Amino acid sequence: MKSALKFLAFLSAANGLLLFMRPRDTSLNMLIWFPKMIAIALSAVMGIIGFLSMLFGLMKRDWSMSLAGFLSAGLAARYIEEIPDGLHQFSSVFGRESDEPQALNNGGSVEIHRNLVIGQKPRGGKPFLADLWLPKGSTSGDLGIIYVHGGGWRIGDKDMLTRPFFRRLAGKGYVILDIAYSLHPEADIPTMVREVNQAILWMKENSRAYGVDPERIVLMGGSAGAHLSLLAAYASGQPEFQPAGRNNNTAVSGVVAYYPVADLRETDDLTQNEYSQVPRLVKKLADGMFNRIFDLHSNASAKGNDHNSGYKNYLSHILGGAAEEIPEIYDLLSPITHVSKECPPTLLLHGSDDVFGLTAHVRCLHRALQGAGVPAVLVEYPHTEHGFDLILPQISPVAQAATREVERFLSLL
Repeated sequence: MKSALKFLAFLSAANGLLLFMRPRDTSLNMLIWFPKMIAIALSAVMGIIGFLSMLFGLMKRDWSMSLAGFLSAGLAARYIEEIPDGLHQFSSVFGRESDEPQALNNGGSVEIHRNLVIGQKPRGGKPFLADLWLPKGSTSGDLGIIYVHGGGWRIGDKDMLTRPFFRRLAGKGYVILDIAYSLHPEADIPTMVREVNQAILWMKENSRAYGVDPERIVLMGGSAGAHLSLLAAYASGQPEFQPAGRNNNTAVSGVVAYYPVADLRETDDLTQNEYSQVPRLVKKLADGMFNRIFDLHSNASAKGNDHNSGYKNYLSHILGGAAEEIPEIYDLLSPITHVSKECPPTLLLHGSDDVFGLTAHVRCLHRALQGAGVPAVLVEYPHTEHGFDLILPQISPVAQAATREVERFLSLL
């Protein structure tokens, strides 16, 4: 037992150290991205293990175990203590205290309609599928949420590690439509935005059947899905993004964006930058990992030239050229260029250690929204990575904190 606990003590200490790692080199950041997300999710658990290990080590006079436990508990406590509470921001932006979360409907029980056909996709006419999460006993006037998953516009699907989150929101009276939009190369980004707008129209047209107030619909998404949500919300009514033959009102009452892409020009600059001087093997491992994640292997990569393809040319591959070649396309598809006083209230949730370097761009978006007079809150989580809400959200302190901010935002709408 002692040896097992000692192993856990050192493991928890390593977990705590990983929380605060932020290498300057892009390649190293890529390699620790997923392990760091696990460390973030397990921070509270590992902190408790560290504290118990420290006590056991003191009892047994095992100073190495006690020191490892102390380090683990201290680092975990520091990480959790630094998780911000957005209450002050909400109060200053909205001019009043946020409401308490709604009481659970029927004990929080929900019903789920899987693979609901909500229309036809613009390209190819395939069924447009979505999952609908409903609070049992829902009444007229519930707020509706349309969720747009992440995945770099190329991978992912509805029901992507979001069940605990949806179950909690539906249990509090919200109706959630989780959509399976088309991905690249089947569709380009304007087509994806049209599908988001198509989902908005579907929810408005079917609001009475599911108890949704058509004037209280919120877009929500993470990463690429957050980008699509912001674009649909901010460019509402723009012809390029309207479903074919439809001129209906696609305005929404709010948008929640987890670690969004806000400025495609700046993002393209990031992906084009050369890595720092690190061993070639590290570069190849980092590129290989991200190329596999985004399924970007080309013929060149198959011949061993993967460092010259894939992630570094990611946006230009999707958009049809680099930012300097087609700046008008990058501007059209960047949420920050559509900011105006007409934008709906916005909640931005972001980690300061975002592996894709998006933190500064999200701050710029927040300042632009404030400058336009849009009610906008940015909650930035220190030492936190891209995708922080998707790994073990039931026990992750930062995922739980972000969910509370979402509930606070929704209650204000």
